Amino acid sequence: MKKRFFGVFLVFSLFVVHVFSLTIGVTQIVEHPALDAVFEGLKEELSDMDLVYDHQIAQGSFQNATQIAKKFNNDSDLIVAIATPSAQAAANSIKNKPIVFTAVTDPVAAGLIPKMGLNSGNIVGISDMLPVELHMNLIKKYFPEAKNIGLLFNTGEINSKKIVELANKYSEELGLNTIEISGSNINELITGINSRSDEVDIFYLFTDNLVASSIELLSEKMKEKKIPVISGDIDIAKASSVIGFGFDYKSLGIETGKIVRRIINGEKISEIESTFMPGNALLLYLNLERAKAFNLNIPDELIDNADIIE
Repeated sequence: MKKRFFGVFLVFSLFVVHVFSLTIGVTQIVEHPALDAVFEGLKEELSDMDLVYDHQIAQGSFQNATQIAKKFNNDSDLIVAIATPSAQAAANSIKNKPIVFTAVTDPVAAGLIPKMGLNSGNIVGISDMLPVELHMNLIKKYFPEAKNIGLLFNTGEINSKKIVELANKYSEELGLNTIEISGSNINELITGINSRSDEVDIFYLFTDNLVASSIELLSEKMKEKKIPVISGDIDIAKASSVIGFGFDYKSLGIETGKIVRRIINGEKISEIESTFMPGNALLLYLNLERAKAFNLNIPDELIDNADIIE
């Protein structure tokens, strides 16, 4: 009975404020192109609605994300949480308002929802789980001399731990080794690269928020060490990689906006599925200049299928 009342209350509350205007609290863990594109896609999808956005960036701090969530609990009608730490902070602090998560690798492991699909409660959204197995196969096929894959990540991000777990699994199946280089800040990552780069043949970068927000510095360091990079994030790839294969995050923002629209229009969260970003939203990026610098031959089959070539 309580759950049913809660669902009706959410819908009624949103209907009342929608007669006037609706404040969407958008909490984002860090500022970088992929997550910024999610926000732009969200606004584009909802551009025909009378909405006010309160967009707050936590500067990579979970403590800041928690303060933002508490603020939104008081003054926002619906919350959009971009990336895992911001979504976790929102889930911890906001119990009676709708939360839509996006750009979250594993929302179940993050404790946001019990399972993908339909759930009760006040949280729903979209996962950007990467095709890690495919990434490992790309390395095996197009970098045949590379046997040791460097994984660069923040130890404090549960989303990154999941990707590392999968990378270890699929690389082992292909007879490849992984070298984990982790840290809680940019200085620790650079120290790790300096101390372990001799063990690494190629770096695999993915949707780690610390790496993404520091990619210019990290890219220079990997270039200095003369180690090629493949990335599961297009914006990270543009700054660092020979090959990138990842999601179009503006499209992710548009899909997120569609969920927000459904809630505003009266659907209960229990009627909306939490889903994975579809494979047709993946983009292939190639940087031929970097390939040439590493004496790598990019085959025509990749060039012919690339969405972005630089």
